[in-house]
Amino acid sequence: TRPMPNGRFTYSSQLACCKAVYAGQASGACLSQLASPPTMSPTGAGGLDVYYPDYATAYSNAGCINTRPMPNGLPTYSSQLACCKAAYAGQTSGVCLSQLPSPPTMSP
Repeated sequence: TRPMPNGRFTYSSQLACCKAVYAGQASGACLSQLASPPTMSPTGAGGLDVYYPDYATAYSNAGCINTRPMPNGLPTYSSQLACCKAAYAGQTSGVCLSQLPSPPTMSP
């Protein structure tokens, strides 16, 4: 640790420092250096409005998810069912379809 400069204020966090010392900074340079800097556009809560295949999981155990953040370059579908039909049509384990809110059954 270094000794604090005489006559200078100290802050409990980097955010507190940015807000106190650089509140009017037009460039946003201080805030941009935070571990989780604020953005100009709000981020939604909960899942995405689209589903995408979970390619990080083995095909036989995978399904379609809508968790954030969505990896780049993946196909997206308007529903979980549409995603399962397109991305896991040949899945013999049926895991993708079993993850639907109302999964299909073999009996009427």
